[in-house]
Amino acid sequence: MPKNQEHTKLYLSEGVKLLYNNALPGILITFITSSTLAFSFLNSGNLFTKLTWWGLMMVVLIIRIIDTQLWVNADPVRKGDISWIVRFSSGCLVTATLWSAYILCFYHTFSTEEFTAAIVILSAMAGGATSVLSGNLMLSSLYNIIILLPMSVLLIFQPEQYRVNLGFLGVCFTLTMIISSMKAARYIKEAILLRYRNQTLLERMEKTIKRRTQEVYEISHIDALTGLYNRVSFLSAAEEISNRYKNNREKGFSIFFIDLDGFKNINDTLGHDIGDMVLISLSARLNDFYRQGNLICRWGGDEFIYLTTETDRHLTWQLAENMVTSLSRPILLDDQTITLGATIGIAVCPEHDTSITRLIQLADIAMFSQKGKYPERVAFYNHELEESLRRKITLNEALRYALDRNEFRAVYQPIVDGNGEIVSFEALLRWHFQGRDISPAEFIPLMEQSGRIVQIGNWIMEEACRILSEMLKLKSGISMCVNISIIQFYDKEFVDNVNNLIDRYAIPPHLLHLEVTESIIHSEQHTIYHKVSQLQKRGVKFSVDDFGTGYSSLSVIHNMNIDFIKIDRSFINNIENKGRTIVQAVKDISESLDFDVIAEGVETEKQAAILKQCGVHFMQGYYFSRPLEQGAALHILAAGQQLSPAH
Repeated sequence: MPKNQEHTKLYLSEGVKLLYNNALPGILITFITSSTLAFSFLNSGNLFTKLTWWGLMMVVLIIRIIDTQLWVNADPVRKGDISWIVRFSSGCLVTATLWSAYILCFYHTFSTEEFTAAIVILSAMAGGATSVLSGNLMLSSLYNIIILLPMSVLLIFQPEQYRVNLGFLGVCFTLTMIISSMKAARYIKEAILLRYRNQTLLERMEKTIKRRTQEVYEISHIDALTGLYNRVSFLSAAEEISNRYKNNREKGFSIFFIDLDGFKNINDTLGHDIGDMVLISLSARLNDFYRQGNLICRWGGDEFIYLTTETDRHLTWQLAENMVTSLSRPILLDDQTITLGATIGIAVCPEHDTSITRLIQLADIAMFSQKGKYPERVAFYNHELEESLRRKITLNEALRYALDRNEFRAVYQPIVDGNGEIVSFEALLRWHFQGRDISPAEFIPLMEQSGRIVQIGNWIMEEACRILSEMLKLKSGISMCVNISIIQFYDKEFVDNVNNLIDRYAIPPHLLHLEVTESIIHSEQHTIYHKVSQLQKRGVKFSVDDFGTGYSSLSVIHNMNIDFIKIDRSFINNIENKGRTIVQAVKDISESLDFDVIAEGVETEKQAAILKQCGVHFMQGYYFSRPLEQGAALHILAAGQQLSPAH
């Protein structure tokens, strides 16, 4: 289509839309003004003729409203047809003719007021039409001529000079409105053309973008770094294998989710360039396992997916083990030797699921469950793994709001001396969630992994200090033990928080005992030593919990000036056999290194008796008392009750 014809069609289409979109406000104004003019100046001499004129105007307006509604409901493709402009123009011009007829028919009966009102209304209607009808220059011009020119000519031939002047003024006003209509129409055309050009440009840009996107998609099936399939291409190829299974052309397939162990440390310490070289080397090793029909993909970062059409559990296990062995071999890069490990989770179709995305998710769950376990580095998915992971996610999310919902509480387990007298309490954290108590062994590791242990640790520290201040009113010299996670030591405000609580609750510092596990010995000792030393200078005591279960270093304990050692309950449970020898050895060492010994997990009278024979300084366990709620702990102290081993 020639460009001029295309523009003409565009102007027509957009002009029709502009006219009909402005139709209802114009019709409403015409109804109001015509009704006002007709009924404001009724009298017995013109009653019938004015009502007839008004009735004709109403019929025309109703027809125009119906026509407008038909246009609104019309097929969008046909809304720009020329038939609509003919219909709309006819309605407008008939309306204008009726306005002109009003002047011609009733002019000889006009009072000064009606004459003035008619002049003002028709002039306003003409002025409004200049903008409302600007979508069609011909219509706008004819409307102004019909509505203004007859009245102007009539006035020119009147005997009164002022009416003649008004007539000439009307002619000039008509010409002015026509010129204004031409300018408005030109502006509308330019606006329509500009929008059309912008729309055309946008469409071209969209087409270009789609074409370029398609080109990128076509060349993006291979991971640029490793040369393996990328995620998009893998999923596409895997769906084809899945469809073959659904059409009984494959007996099934297995998905391996492979994660490199320790790769983040390579990036952090040696840099991303070395990390990329490691990925290239390990990808080449994975490629050695490629067989016809199998797929290998770099899923992202240091994660890979391997799809094999093998479903035999023994064979797939052996294949995964061979992969782990291959990926764990040292990598020689220039003068460096780098050794990583790998963990693999396996999901099998149809045993576990048939959906590709679901199988990948299940293999990922199996891998995650096995992460960090030695020497088993391969795991098949099972339902229990997913339930465990789902529970962890649920609990982890709930921990975000547990403090705000007051779901935590502190309980206090007594620690007694050889005579059964309470000398201390250990503050223990309890979490009541959805009507059940969650085991600390389950939620504390989650808090440590997420870092929430810092906030919640501060909360229980304050609770313990607050209760200790109340306990000291009942029994002087009573102390409070609070467990501290290694993560809390890395909090910059840890020492200040402890000191502030000591000051706020007026606690003698030596009565606050902080318990740490043996993991503190293998941490950044300089940082830990410094903070421990700061608190020890204040008078705070320190104890090592679960002693004997890790890789304790007595020299480090001595250097840190630890005040108490808690012998782990596993030795107490075995105290009637070899456990007694270990307990006695720890007690003897305590005399030379000047620390006291606490036996935890004492549950029987015989255990308590043997510990007393060994000279253990303090004991703690269910045999003496379970952890007590705040009120019960205060009550025991207030009553001066003794918890005797003979109890």
